[in-house]
Amino acid sequence: MHITAEKIKEAAEALESTELKSFMFQEPTAGPLTRRRRSSRSTGRSRRSTRGTRRSTRGTRRSTRRSTRGTRRSTRGTRRSTRRSTRGTRRSTRGTRRSTRGTRRSTRRSRRSTRRSRCSTRRSRRSTRRSRRSTRRSTRRSRRSTRRSRRSRRSTRRSRRSTRRS
Repeated sequence: MHITAEKIKEAAEALESTELKSFMFQEPTAGPLTRRRRSSRSTGRSRRSTRGTRRSTRGTRRSTRRSTRGTRRSTRGTRRSTRRSTRGTRRSTRGTRRSTRGTRRSTRRSRRSTRRSRCSTRRSRRSTRRSRRSTRRSTRRSRRSTRRSRRSRRSTRRSRRSTRRS
């Protein structure tokens, strides 16, 4: 779309017909934006009052700053104390964990040792049973051998006697 001189003229004529032109080329009016001045006496009073209000607002600002600083410091202190307490509790829990670990280890060791001792007692019982069996066998064998030897002696005596008689 081309902007030509004719179109510009048409637009200007349309603006002239509307209220826009009168509004655009109006001079700025001194409305409520500017303050109206009264007498010089009242201005002095108002200045003084504004100074006082300014001072009071400054003081309140300072006091609020101080109070906020104090609260910040107190919160910092409480944070530090809570951190310290949490550290202490962590340390204590670590110690308890270590102690529980140690007790667990000791109980494990004691269980192992009791198992070993039971195993050793079982072994010793087995060995004693075996030794008893072997001693019984040996005693039985020795008894048998002694019986045989006695029988053989008796038989030799009898045979000797019989030979002597005849």
